[in-house]
Amino acid sequence: MDCSNPPDESLPDPAADGVGGGFAADADNGGQQSHTLNPGGTTDPRGTTDFVLSEAKNDTGNAGDSSAPKTTQPTGRWEIPEDGMAMQVNHHTPPPTNLPQGTAPNQSDSREISAFAAPKHSASKNFWDDQRLPAGLVSTIVHTILLIVLALLTLERSPRGDRAFVATRGEASSEIRFESIDTNQNDVNDENLTSLETVQLDLSKIMVPERAIVPEQPGSSASLSTLPSLNLTPPQVSMTAMRLQGKAGLGKRTPKGRLEMGQKYGATQESERAVELALAYLAAHQRNDGSWSFDLNLAPCNGQCKHSKLPNSGSATPVTGATGLALLAFLGAGHTHHQAGPYQETVRRGIYYLRSIASEVEAGYDWQRGSMYGHGIALMALEEALCMTREGKQYDSDLLDLVQQGAAFSCVAQHENGSWGYVPGRPGDVTITGWQVLSLIGAQKGGAALHTNTLPDAKSYLMTMCEGRSFWFGYNTPVGEPTTTAIGLTLMLFLGQSPYETPFAKSLDRIAQMGPSPNNIYHNYYASLALHHSRHPLWETWNKQLRDYLVKEQETRGHMTGSWHFDEKWGNVGGRLYTTALCAMTLEVYYRFMPLYADDDSFPL
Repeated sequence: MDCSNPPDESLPDPAADGVGGGFAADADNGGQQSHTLNPGGTTDPRGTTDFVLSEAKNDTGNAGDSSAPKTTQPTGRWEIPEDGMAMQVNHHTPPPTNLPQGTAPNQSDSREISAFAAPKHSASKNFWDDQRLPAGLVSTIVHTILLIVLALLTLERSPRGDRAFVATRGEASSEIRFESIDTNQNDVNDENLTSLETVQLDLSKIMVPERAIVPEQPGSSASLSTLPSLNLTPPQVSMTAMRLQGKAGLGKRTPKGRLEMGQKYGATQESERAVELALAYLAAHQRNDGSWSFDLNLAPCNGQCKHSKLPNSGSATPVTGATGLALLAFLGAGHTHHQAGPYQETVRRGIYYLRSIASEVEAGYDWQRGSMYGHGIALMALEEALCMTREGKQYDSDLLDLVQQGAAFSCVAQHENGSWGYVPGRPGDVTITGWQVLSLIGAQKGGAALHTNTLPDAKSYLMTMCEGRSFWFGYNTPVGEPTTTAIGLTLMLFLGQSPYETPFAKSLDRIAQMGPSPNNIYHNYYASLALHHSRHPLWETWNKQLRDYLVKEQETRGHMTGSWHFDEKWGNVGGRLYTTALCAMTLEVYYRFMPLYADDDSFPL
């Protein structure tokens, strides 16, 4: 793949009350981190000792030196003393066997003995008592048997033979060793997935843009590139396994499901018509290569739309982010590259573009193009396409490979504090972390293997972004803001947090009571997800206000029909295409994901 293209496009990072959600890249090109697990070993340092065998004595007298040790055997027999180590004799001449009685060999015929020969064998001793058996061999056999027994007692083999990555963090190194672990049978539906073997990753090959600019966040006097590492020690947070219903909670993305869930959770004919108009607008703005761009001055729009992305904003706006957002809007309404329909080819071309533009590095597939925002959003689109088209053991193998390799890159790119930054390995913030977490959860449900510590570390990181257990989350400090709180609440729900814990419920109440923002669609999108998944009591009030407002504000005339734009700092960075995709996804909330916490038994956890 061509990894040399400079970043040309990306998504803004809008956030309310001084918190940005723009797609910006860090100015520092470093930060790749790598992780190592080196195997050790032991050696047997035992060397060779030489011995000299003295001359033997017969029954009638001594021969040679009178101080020579005596044997206990009949005349003419050569042997090693009982208390000596048995050795292999290095013969220059064979031992004498025909000496006259009373005669011993010449003193000069002494023999050198070396190596590890066995002592004299006694038929009365069993195998383990035989002194000819080296002690090291006995120890090896015994310990090997014990290790095998312990392994059999402690290893729980998944009945499906599923495999996964395991990595540990430590001092920086140039390689990572992955080991096999068991995964939940509910997470992987295919027994024929190839097992992942030990691989070596050269993290120096992770693509980092030559010039990655990070804008100053609203209300902040310093850019992210100048902020020191937080050096946080995350608290231990229990990881509750989430079981998303059906196809990762995407099972209602069908015409019948849209009607059923829309009626149940608050869609109207007008809101559904708005979704269809938005999809038509997005399809009309797909480029010839299958991509989408935030820059509407390019073909096919050629500047006909007002409010393209903000020029010279200093924020990277990756084409992968634009393409991923547009695909998510189509997928959210049930359109895939396998299902016949008006947008089947549109989705297929978008997926093919992401496949063709992936930068293949040893850590996996990289869709940054200037920002980890681009990577996370592209991976989220691909994992949703995989989950929606997978039928038991039937799945798109090429798509699974894309998702697996993209997820592997995401895991390696995570900072040691559990967050993701604008570039791999750098400390990040809640907004970038949000796209990575949701895409990885979906990837895992689709059959991809993750590092075992990735999601637990992300959950721990989120808890460092709020004061105590207030669940009022900040951007990259515990100073809370509404938009980052909406993101944090959504992520915590997907990571297993119960919405019924009092502090968590109070934060949800506060978000709902504030009502939708008139111009910050990033806030409205995440807040809608949090309130929908928790089945908050104020959902109907929130939904009616936001739904009717979006229907009213949608453009209905001329070339821009079906689109939205709100004059808001970070919405201006992404422009009309960014805002339109997020508005469409917000109006799809009723059926895009089945709620994690339903008010009846129709959605068992």
